[in-house]
Amino acid sequence: MRLSSNAVLVGVLLAFASCALERPPEKRAINSYLADARDLACVRRIMVLPFSEEPGVVADKTRIRETYINELLKLRRFEVVPLPADSVEVVPLDASLRHGRISTDEIVALCNRYRLDGVLLGTITSCRAYTPPHLGMRTQLVSVHSGSIIWAVDALYDASDRSMQSDLRHYYDRVLTHDGNLHGFEFDTIAPTRFCAYVAHRFVGTWEED
Repeated sequence: MRLSSNAVLVGVLLAFASCALERPPEKRAINSYLADARDLACVRRIMVLPFSEEPGVVADKTRIRETYINELLKLRRFEVVPLPADSVEVVPLDASLRHGRISTDEIVALCNRYRLDGVLLGTITSCRAYTPPHLGMRTQLVSVHSGSIIWAVDALYDASDRSMQSDLRHYYDRVLTHDGNLHGFEFDTIAPTRFCAYVAHRFVGTWEED
């Protein structure tokens, strides 16, 4: 009788453990800020400046910035004005961003020249392209009209973190069109371009205007 009771108890515990393992993937909260709707309303025409890196970080800044812009365009909220490679503002802007600051004079000149409502600044805070990848970024949208930050996101996505793995499964199930690859959501952790797109999607997804 005792053996039978123990067997039943083990079965119940295994059932609970199975339920725990089958817990559906969850979207992870991300550290972000969005200003009052009145401050957001007048910012429509923006430019995404060249991304910078924190000291000691090595990343493909151009590819990450382009991936972010692709996700931003899907939001259908902004007119994203391209920054010409031969723009006279690029050199001093790059120099100021490399030193961790941005030239107000150059920003004003840029906004006047392209009739911008805002500029988006991006800094790569951490990056590892090989498995398990991680990518940390800090983005800030500055309103030219108020001179203040109206949208800011700061987060690190590390593929070795369990909460991020659940978030990645959520992204794979809810956002991506399944392409039949044999790796499933794990493919996004071994393909740097896909992992970057995932992070950019989560950053842009923090924009929830009332």
